Amino acid sequence: MGLLQRTAMYFMLIKAATEIKQKAESIGLDKVKSMVENGESIVDMYLSESSEAKKVKRRQDANLLVQAGITPEMLWEEVVKQLPELGAIIEGKDGYVQSEIKRIEAFVKGGE
Repeated sequence: MGLLQRTAMYFMLIKAATEIKQKAESIGLDKVKSMVENGESIVDMYLSESSEAKKVKRRQDANLLVQAGITPEMLWEEVVKQLPELGAIIEGKDGYVQSEIKRIEAFVKGGE
């Protein structure tokens, strides 16, 4: 993979993670913490507040990420890098993180 491809892949990863981070920040970290403690999905919240047209666009973008070799794990790690407070909230909650990764995978595959 050339430098241009790696740069494009990284840019797509940053863009996707930034959107999720912005949504988490918009609802507030206290609400995010409450959601995690109650087992509620941040990914579902992010996706549920989208119009159908926006969901289609997000699914297309997600498929581009997959085609570029970006995994849901990489996306989740980038969200935590951009929002380290989330890392503290989910620390030790491996089941929660795996559940979120599965939700991302299901979304990419067309499920919700």
